[in-house]
Amino acid sequence: MYNLELYISIKRVKALSTNNHTIKTIDINLLEFINMLASGKFLIPTFQRYFVWEPAGIIDLWDSIYHFYPIGSFLYWKTDVRLKIHRKLGGFILPQQRILDKENGERSYILDGQQRATALLASFFGGKESVNKADSFDYTLYFDAVNANFIFENDLFRRKWEVDSRFIIRVKDIAESGNDFPGNLSSIPGYNRSVEDNLLQLRHSFDNYNITTICITGFDIAGVCKIFERINHAGKQLENFDIMVARSFKDNPIIVEET
Repeated sequence: MYNLELYISIKRVKALSTNNHTIKTIDINLLEFINMLASGKFLIPTFQRYFVWEPAGIIDLWDSIYHFYPIGSFLYWKTDVRLKIHRKLGGFILPQQRILDKENGERSYILDGQQRATALLASFFGGKESVNKADSFDYTLYFDAVNANFIFENDLFRRKWEVDSRFIIRVKDIAESGNDFPGNLSSIPGYNRSVEDNLLQLRHSFDNYNITTICITGFDIAGVCKIFERINHAGKQLENFDIMVARSFKDNPIIVEET
């Protein structure tokens, strides 16, 4: 179980507050952040759109992490308000869903970064979802250690004809590999220093890349919707319809959980 209050005590935290409104910036290790997403720590208010990223965008995201480029922060609202309508992250079925923080009854709703969060989660754990009205797309992500590229399941078969398939490793397996990695691949023909460096770099990313999260507390639903509108309107990321939904969002008197 992952507790953000624990990270507050052991990581560098910057906090600003106005009246009862508080902003805290918390750096979380990449792998820890992904596991927090998988645990159901974060929910999505339904005034946010569904997952719309293209597969190429997910590959670019992981390539940025691999090269230690910044990918932006993740803004979330921590509150004891329970929205009667909410959505699991990206619409994907996640392992060990934990909607309620049992310690304090608080929930965390992502306001900015849900597309990136869903991209990380779906590609790390794998899963199928519709993309561009296709029947389904397998988001399981692999790392090609020969040329340091990320590929999806649909390109895996073709690439295996070009290199030894043992050099194409699921990203999740690299993150969870033991102490012998990548030395246990050294006996494979074609293994060289470049392959080793590529694999070690990805492991280095899992160990050392930090995700910046921004936690806001003390806001009501109207204030949160205004924040969401301003963040997205300034960046021209939402259509007028999306802004209208955020402006008119009302919590329902009964619990409806979208799946």
